[in-house]
Amino acid sequence: MATVGFNQRPKGVVEQEPVREFTGDHHRLARTLLQMLEAERASFVQQIASRDCEDFAAYRNLRGKIEGLDIAIHFCKEAQRKLEA
Repeated sequence: MATVGFNQRPKGVVEQEPVREFTGDHHRLARTLLQMLEAERASFVQQIASRDCEDFAAYRNLRGKIEGLDIAIHFCKEAQRKLEA
């Protein structure tokens, strides 16, 4: 494997920004990732809504996971918006 210099782009990189597509990335990749994140979030919300939490610490843990997924979903939507622009 050839090494890449600091200012050189690796083979297949279209842009240096981390949210840009690489050559070979499937056009549905971001949408599929978004759907997976949203499904996982819905699962955690359902657990909280059905009162499946043993105690307050479990509730806080699930709430933190939901907040983390909300952040990831936001970044995924922003990346998708940039790719479609």
